[in-house]
Amino acid sequence: MLKKDIELKGLINLDQDFEISQDLNLNHDLIKSIDKVHVKGILNYQDSMKSVIVSATITASISAMDARDGKNIQLLDQVYDWNEEYYFEDINDDQHNIVLGDKFSILEYAIEQIVLNIPMNLTNNYDKISFVGKDYILMSEDEYQQEQENQIDSRWDKLKDFNFEK
Repeated sequence: MLKKDIELKGLINLDQDFEISQDLNLNHDLIKSIDKVHVKGILNYQDSMKSVIVSATITASISAMDARDGKNIQLLDQVYDWNEEYYFEDINDDQHNIVLGDKFSILEYAIEQIVLNIPMNLTNNYDKISFVGKDYILMSEDEYQQEQENQIDSRWDKLKDFNFEK
């Protein structure tokens, strides 16, 4: 969408489905592909700031790799909130989103929001404990504290080496 179109309309209602190209660079190690994207919300142009405020929700289906076991996982109809402001003029700080050029690509910025909201340790196994090694036991906090209290400090054994009788 061109900047002049956004300026003329001022307030734009979004309710759009987008097709995603398979050769799109997603800039996330775990995301293999984004299969479909739907954006619903509004674009509000602020003439005084030369900016666009986006208030929308993004619904997307994602194919990704599980960070814990490397298996493929499907995240179907994931919903992401998109509340950002994008500036068409250069602002000299790193806290603002700058639109380079005169084109505001809804799809590119929506994908950016999806990628920013996907955790780096994406997994379906959040509630599973993986044991590595052997002789592990799962104990409660109270059992652990009791074991710590009953444990003899090995530093006391060193005192047996000293002869205190003279």
